[in-house]
Amino acid sequence: MNKTLTILWEHTPDLSEIPLITSDTNKTFCELLKGLRPALEQEGIVLRFISRSVAGGANALSQVTLNGRSLGDLLVEVAEEQRRCEGRRCEMATPITFPMLPHGNIPYQRVPDLIVRKVLLRALDIT
Repeated sequence: MNKTLTILWEHTPDLSEIPLITSDTNKTFCELLKGLRPALEQEGIVLRFISRSVAGGANALSQVTLNGRSLGDLLVEVAEEQRRCEGRRCEMATPITFPMLPHGNIPYQRVPDLIVRKVLLRALDIT
């Protein structure tokens, strides 16, 4: 398989990494990617990470896309699939949210490791 996973991170100059941390392994998004890189490369998947500093005020948000798809949208999509079950009564009506965790001066979104891994596969159109 020869595929490319392009991660574009647009952020204000004050951010040094993507503000997402895994809730079960306490790895940042970039730490998780670094650990997965050898397995991705073994499968013929090229990882391209582009960090682009953009102007913005103190309230400007970090925006991440994976192969052109919003990380936030992918997180919700995958998390909703995880919580579904066969019976109609099991379908939850509440929206998916991920708690925020202070990490230094910046709040990080806490997401289960499995969800982040599935997001990477979804961005590659593997799942």
